Amino acid sequence: MNTNLIKLLLQLKNASLVKKEVISLKCNISGIELLKLLYKEGFIQSFNIDSTTQLKHEKQFNITIFLRYFYNKPIFHNLKIVSTPSYSKYLTFKDLSKIQDKKNVLFLSTNKGFLTGLDCKKNKIGGTLLFIV
Repeated sequence: MNTNLIKLLLQLKNASLVKKEVISLKCNISGIELLKLLYKEGFIQSFNIDSTTQLKHEKQFNITIFLRYFYNKPIFHNLKIVSTPSYSKYLTFKDLSKIQDKKNVLFLSTNKGFLTGLDCKKNKIGGTLLFIV
């Protein structure tokens, strides 16, 4: 897993634990794809892409994220990052089929982009388990 994605997830978790409503940060295109999935699944209210700058041959975007809370409790309080740059946890479709946990949402990186565990089951594919919320 990319260190930029880990920083993004940790900033989301820390901001939600201190009950911030809005945070601004920089992220790359893979971070935007992850934010789109988090928005689609209802973990964040919305996000705005402010402007683009060129840094070291990689596009960095200034992003404003509006966090969501459930009954005044942070959604990201039990976020657990599984894959790191030195360790990647791979799950096949067979492994995903055995997982019955309805409380947590698995986020995977597949050859079709970032998907949730349920979407991977529907498409019958596996991938790298990134984090669990």
